[in-house]
Amino acid sequence: MKLRVKPMKPGMRLAKFYKLDVQSAYSHREGNWYWNLDRFPAAYFDAAGCVIFQTEADYLRCVNLSIGPTNTGVRNKDVGMSIKEIAGYRVLDPPPISV
Repeated sequence: MKLRVKPMKPGMRLAKFYKLDVQSAYSHREGNWYWNLDRFPAAYFDAAGCVIFQTEADYLRCVNLSIGPTNTGVRNKDVGMSIKEIAGYRVLDPPPISV
């Protein structure tokens, strides 16, 4: 029997739920791949929490991210790194995966 995985809510719906004042937000269960942020402040969510970038400069300077033309990956995701390793990451209650 195939186990069904609960999908994450879209980032902007999560931002609204947590009352975060962001202009752009994306979510990813594992926290290692996202669409590029284009309006700031902005947030990335994973199953347990989020990281907020106040400015585009903060986002572009983040050494944990590999920002491409259309999407952003977390560096070293092949060894299990995620947005949890980014300074300022915060665990949310309830966790985004349960919302």
